[in-house]
Amino acid sequence: MNKDKINFSLHVTEWKESGHSMAAYCKEHNLNYQKFMYHVSRMKKKEAESNAPKSFIRIDVPEKAAANIEYHFAHGGYFVFPEIDNKKTT
Repeated sequence: MNKDKINFSLHVTEWKESGHSMAAYCKEHNLNYQKFMYHVSRMKKKEAESNAPKSFIRIDVPEKAAANIEYHFAHGGYFVFPEIDNKKTT
């Protein structure tokens, strides 16, 4: 028996626009309530992840920079990058 695939992302979008409760929407469209709740939570998680700030940011430092460059963050933390002596040989 071949079941038709249900487009839950479309149903979630339509449910949000309908203003109905999840239970009422599922009953009206003959959807399994538990499966629908699963897809709603999965979509919320994806939206939250896509809106979350990235873990790392790139800091471009000029090639000829002064010693002890400081980078300050909005939350009050900061980094100090000391000057590296490239002339030393190991």
